[in-house]
Amino acid sequence: MKDISLDPISRIEGHLGVKVKYDHGEYVDARVEVTMFRGFENLLLGKEPQTAINLAGKICGVCGATHTLVATEAMEMASGVYPSEKVIAFRNIAYSLADVMYNNLVVSFLFQGIDYSTEILKEKSPKDYERGKDTSCQFKDIHGYNKISDIMDNLYFGKEIYKEAFKLQTNLRDLATLIWLRYPQPLSLRPGTLSIRDESAPQKIKEFLKGDKIIQKLLYIMADLRDFYTGFYKDIEEDFVSYGLLESSDYNADYENMDDWGKKRLFPPAIIRGREIVEDRLSKILLGIRVDVEGRPYENWKQEYTQDELGNELDEKHPWNKETKLGNLLNTNFIPTIKQYYNGQVFMPSTGDLARLYTMRLLKGKVKALGYEWEPRGNNVIERTFARVFTIAFLKEFLEGVEIPQGNTEVIRGQRNYKLAVGAQDAPRGSNGHWVIVDGNKVKKYQIVTPSERNFSPMGGPVERSIIHQRVDDERGIELHPLRIVRSFDPCSACSVHLEYKDKRVMIPV
Repeated sequence: MKDISLDPISRIEGHLGVKVKYDHGEYVDARVEVTMFRGFENLLLGKEPQTAINLAGKICGVCGATHTLVATEAMEMASGVYPSEKVIAFRNIAYSLADVMYNNLVVSFLFQGIDYSTEILKEKSPKDYERGKDTSCQFKDIHGYNKISDIMDNLYFGKEIYKEAFKLQTNLRDLATLIWLRYPQPLSLRPGTLSIRDESAPQKIKEFLKGDKIIQKLLYIMADLRDFYTGFYKDIEEDFVSYGLLESSDYNADYENMDDWGKKRLFPPAIIRGREIVEDRLSKILLGIRVDVEGRPYENWKQEYTQDELGNELDEKHPWNKETKLGNLLNTNFIPTIKQYYNGQVFMPSTGDLARLYTMRLLKGKVKALGYEWEPRGNNVIERTFARVFTIAFLKEFLEGVEIPQGNTEVIRGQRNYKLAVGAQDAPRGSNGHWVIVDGNKVKKYQIVTPSERNFSPMGGPVERSIIHQRVDDERGIELHPLRIVRSFDPCSACSVHLEYKDKRVMIPV
């Protein structure tokens, strides 16, 4: 038996490691570790709501827009306000570009693509490259590569596909900044409104996307790689969770109406078990979350709330009750275990682009983009990767057809505000939620559950399950396959390392 320690893992966002045991041609154990403390929530305590929004956007340098947007929606619920249809449309355009499309390009081609490049394969998996030389591309008339090996030859740093993806992600961030005003920490978002400086931004974005040919090329490159690697990596359960993505014009930030406006998101929310939707009410999905810190270097907390403001039962381990308290540092794996409860059952579904596509297909029917129809083929490395690129193409078509409603950007007053509030929408890598309790115009409690906390949960989370029992036919790639699996989940643990130092000593988490 071999012990393999992959720490730190490169070409991800943040700090992450995995320890793997290998025996007789397969991985027999896997343990995810995040060895840096994340206590960002404590920075927000006692702050005014708008200040908390501004700080939340600084959690991460990759997905700052999702944290700013979700924090804004949480404060809209807390304040009893919501945006106009025009503001919603502008927000959707900017968020589609960055975080989602930009992030997915970076992860798929600048982080993951290198793992499938000739330079890596010749050393770690030469049989794949030889097979690629004998495999014709089905979509060569679209992307221009005759053989799979030709694609592999152009995935490495500085090669053609890498450079095209690099330039495109820069363009998408620049376009998003027309609306966000700054990225990755947007300046324009406010509860119930948006500061718009360029009314023509949506038209400029449409013109760019209609003239772009790279997204289609990248989609069909990944479609050929999808076919090539089908059956290569093991599937885990087709259990998924999504909070949905991109609000409809019916969004009003009212907790009592959350299930209605949540279902009308472009990508609707759902819990899926074994390819079947078992819950599509956003409020019920959120009420079923449990955060477990057993065996982690955190202290437990006392339950303060037994019900939400509509009378629904709250568990002690629900985010509205949770507090972030650093405890015993003998164990320095700081990632908690996130569990989903539904009808008395507990499970740990994966989240991300694949979860959204499964949900959309089950609830809305066929999903197509740029002439390609997505169909489910399991929950594995290449399917998660392809879903990421397919989403880019889908949003390109969506943005090309967006129309901006007439009206203004004035704040709309809702029916009521809530002391216990939540903002929950998918980040590129999956379900992202901010739970806030506001008391006297100050933040009393704040908790964040990120998608990577779900996917990388220890003690049997999706990443660990994906590695265990994966077969290896060439020991030269013994380290490559766990890395491919990890990167296929688009990990982001940059929201770490928030400590107060004084006289060169760690004092307290702040």
